Amino acid sequence: MNPDEVILNNFIDKHPFPAAQALERLKEEDVAAFLEEQPIEKSLKLLELMNTGKAANCFALLSPQLTRTLLENGNISFAESLCRQLETQFLENLLSYISPKKATAIRQKLEQKPDTVGVLMVPAIVVNKEMSVYDAIEIVKRNKENLESYLYIVDVDGSFEGGVKLKELLLADRDMVLEEIMITQIPSFLPETPIKKVMDHPAWYEYRYIPVINRANILLGTLPYRMAKEITYKADKQGTKEILETGSALGELYLLGLTGLLQSFGK
Repeated sequence: MNPDEVILNNFIDKHPFPAAQALERLKEEDVAAFLEEQPIEKSLKLLELMNTGKAANCFALLSPQLTRTLLENGNISFAESLCRQLETQFLENLLSYISPKKATAIRQKLEQKPDTVGVLMVPAIVVNKEMSVYDAIEIVKRNKENLESYLYIVDVDGSFEGGVKLKELLLADRDMVLEEIMITQIPSFLPETPIKKVMDHPAWYEYRYIPVINRANILLGTLPYRMAKEITYKADKQGTKEILETGSALGELYLLGLTGLLQSFGK
């Protein structure tokens, strides 16, 4: 193993979150080529920490054998979030080649009744609590077209830990870490909850987006009030339009050094 590979592998092992963020800045085909050369557990960790939309696009470019192996070895929450982003025919072909037990579990997770929170949720802009205020603000700048009032904080396993209000973020010292200003008590919804049961929730007086978590506390996305209101308004009409939003790429940590290293790896 050459020195660059040693540095890269050590960095990913010790700092998987910023490594995943750096990968998001690369072209999808380059990310796929990189993941093809990594151990399964390392590829899984990086994909789990990447923005779901970006991860799914990269996943679709992997070899059939690797995609099946990743689904078989990944946890069900990862498989659920990833499969929701895949094209229907690609997903059906993929599920037909993995173990029946895992395929059944994934299909069950993907089944959502109409007009539920899970159907309408959109990807969340995710950060981790060790990140600096400066780096978080850079993420906000790159995601200005999809801004919410909060950034959401998860750990390396995707568990929801809280959020940071944008106003507090912009007023904070740039050298502070998000853990110092994060809020841990934020209301959340389960994906299977019917929309009609959350429309009158008191949380809407303060929040325009409410995080959606599963029963294992994994952050799946957020429910925008405007979408919940629209689906309720159209409840008595036929042909309700499904609305999806695509999250933007996450962070830009260590990009000059790490991204260059990732781009050159294997070439």
